[in-house]
Amino acid sequence: MFAVSVLGAAWLAACGGGGSGAASSSADTIDDAIATAYAANATQIGSDTTSVADGAVLAAQAMISAGAGAGASASDERVTAMAAGAQPLVASTRSCPGGDTATVSITGGTPQSEVNGQLDTGDVYQVSFAACTGAAGVAQLDGTLAMTVVSASGDSANGALDLSMTATNLSLTLPRGAMLNGSAERQYSVSTDADGTVHLSSHFVSPSLTLATRYNARSSTFTLSDADILRTATLVGGVLQSSTIVGSHTLTATLPNASFSDSVATSGGVTYAADGTPASGAWTITLPQSIVVVTVANGVATITIDRGKDGTIDATFTLPVPQLAAA
Repeated sequence: MFAVSVLGAAWLAACGGGGSGAASSSADTIDDAIATAYAANATQIGSDTTSVADGAVLAAQAMISAGAGAGASASDERVTAMAAGAQPLVASTRSCPGGDTATVSITGGTPQSEVNGQLDTGDVYQVSFAACTGAAGVAQLDGTLAMTVVSASGDSANGALDLSMTATNLSLTLPRGAMLNGSAERQYSVSTDADGTVHLSSHFVSPSLTLATRYNARSSTFTLSDADILRTATLVGGVLQSSTIVGSHTLTATLPNASFSDSVATSGGVTYAADGTPASGAWTITLPQSIVVVTVANGVATITIDRGKDGTIDATFTLPVPQLAAA
């Protein structure tokens, strides 16, 4: 079993989403502006996707935990239903810490496990968020998250969880809002230091999903395929301090003024501040005829362009990270 009292306190993580139009282009036409757009998408989209997924799962866990102790009668009814060969369903609407509601439906598992407020192997959950806001009132969740618990062990302080999840119009409202649709496999583990610092690790694998973003009145739709991303996050008192991701994905986008497709891979781990802004690391963006590399350090993004993919750096320029994030 995987109890969730610690995770439930930390379910809201910062997440972004954005990036302006990067035009599909030949090697000769990739200029600084286009390379900046590619770099903005590369540094944000993988992190945004995993942040939405993690935030939604932690929120769902908090809502499931809130339903613990539903009462002996609920458990007795489920035992009777299962004995009769029925397919029972426990569903209830619960208040979110910062306002509005989430409706939790539960099947699978055992009658006892489905009302104990913990995620147990075999449990199947569907959580529908309706303007569900966390205790800090920072972000709002809407949409539906379906989760099948493949395996669970440990407890809220030191435990592991393996999920198969599907997001349907799952949105997290922040300055760079994002809506997630699609399926993924997600493995989580949590450990807690003696001083209460929580370390969350997750492995995100998905053959294909979509992420719709809204930023500065711009709307864009991204498709991530072949995503394989590891994410770690540090939380103190339930508040996200920083996160790191490492991995790769293929990104295809339909933007307001163009469309494109590229492959993105981190060079080792890349780190993000609590608000989702890139803090350090390097990302390689591989295009049909060019390679763009963005390196972030000390608040500055350095972007290089290899036109023709011949190993020669044809252009190098820098810009402040806030400017990159807003591109």
